[in-house]
Amino acid sequence: MTRDSGTAPIHFDGAIDMHCHFGPEPLVEKLAKHPHAVDPIEAAQEAFAAGMRAVVLKAHEFPSTAVADLANKAVPDVRSIAGMCCDHPVGGINPQAVETALRAGARVIWLPTLSSVSNRPAAVAAAFGVSEGIAVLDPDGELLPEVRAVMDLVAAYDAVLATGHITVDEHYAVAREFGRRGRLVVTHAMHASAGPGLSVDQTAELADLGAVIEFCAHTCMGKPSTFDQVIAAIARIGADQAIVSTDYGWTDSLPHPAAGLKGYVNSLWDAGVDEQDLRVMAGSVPARLLSLD
Repeated sequence: MTRDSGTAPIHFDGAIDMHCHFGPEPLVEKLAKHPHAVDPIEAAQEAFAAGMRAVVLKAHEFPSTAVADLANKAVPDVRSIAGMCCDHPVGGINPQAVETALRAGARVIWLPTLSSVSNRPAAVAAAFGVSEGIAVLDPDGELLPEVRAVMDLVAAYDAVLATGHITVDEHYAVAREFGRRGRLVVTHAMHASAGPGLSVDQTAELADLGAVIEFCAHTCMGKPSTFDQVIAAIARIGADQAIVSTDYGWTDSLPHPAAGLKGYVNSLWDAGVDEQDLRVMAGSVPARLLSLD
């Protein structure tokens, strides 16, 4: 059945955006050459107005623990959830920083993002003034000791380990080690620049290893577009092993996160994704990962 969300949009409460950026964050604004679309309170207010349940606040420069705490006080009807990226500003893959963030309430720990070795050295230097990207594997292809220490901490706190911008080979190594042991999310799985640019087959292989596969609005809405591949991957791996989120908020040239999630979900439904599957991917699976139920 053909559906037009322009005349009959999906409305449902309880959606959770596990990939919501916010400002101010000078580093990202310098790279994007645009201001952020929202600050954390605006992100929470707009999520509440959209009937959402929670947002995970992601920053590349610092743990969002204090920010999430303040947002929860300002907008108590939506849960703002903290996380931390293991990028150069926190010392890279730094178990002490991870433990500090988890103790302060962080629920998601991302492996290197803008600092990853998957990025061009010039891009890492432009972001951090350091030309060397952060690897997850040693020269023999084994997980580094500090990565294993971070995994131990994430498992001990029953938090979520997200893959960030790491390479395809690193994704497989992390999934083999942690996919069945803890809560693992393959971040913006099919995005070719910020993510690993996975194929449908690769998303299925990582899901078989126990990972939950994240499909962001920024992956398939506009450029770069992998819309058909995202829909095929969702059909292949099943809604119980997937989440939909936005990766919006880091620039005002893209939709605001709450509005972007609504538009993304409706576009997926227009393209034939089942409504119940969308409810699972936007609500049930994120709630399970974040221990909200």
